[in-house]
Amino acid sequence: MSLVRINYDQWERKEFLEYFQNTTIYMTALIDISTLYKEIKQRGLRLYPALVYCAAKVINQHPEFRYAYDDQQNVGIWDTLHPYYTVPRKNNHMLFSMKCTQFTFDFPAFYADFVRDYALAERCGRLLCDESLPKNICGISIVPGLQYSSFSFGGSPKMDFTPFTLFGKFEQQGESVRLPVSGEFSHAVNDGAHISLFFQELEKTANQLFSNL
Repeated sequence: MSLVRINYDQWERKEFLEYFQNTTIYMTALIDISTLYKEIKQRGLRLYPALVYCAAKVINQHPEFRYAYDDQQNVGIWDTLHPYYTVPRKNNHMLFSMKCTQFTFDFPAFYADFVRDYALAERCGRLLCDESLPKNICGISIVPGLQYSSFSFGGSPKMDFTPFTLFGKFEQQGESVRLPVSGEFSHAVNDGAHISLFFQELEKTANQLFSNL
């Protein structure tokens, strides 16, 4: 992993970070995943790993979503962020565990790694399944039993710059499948244009996932 330090004094977002450093933006959008859902069903695959991959791919394709502080509080950009996601426990679905899977743009390879890691997380019996975690991770979770229209965390302002992604329960009407997706964004590095890009790219990535496979 590598965090490339930026020239802070020449950074075009310096004044934004200093003004909005304690501001968090929460946004929920309903995205169309009709093509993705159809392809997943035809291939006998699972939806959750595909969604985790798509979110991680969007984040890794755009440096605006990979900002971070180094140990000296200098701003840099990670070369790669790995998804760190929630998994319902096998023996008690009211509890969950958290697992990290190494990201690769190769979807079949990522899918195989995710399925392996997910199975481990189902049975690990604790909140944090990994003995150690890399610093370059992006949080992803799911509320599979609920169709919702808004989302917000309570408590302290968001201290990191990495988007957090939350998937809800999809709704199918005929051949149309729509999925509520929420994002938690740091206004220090992400504005409305970046947030729009995130959701637009997520929908596009999802529905084109199998076009080149």
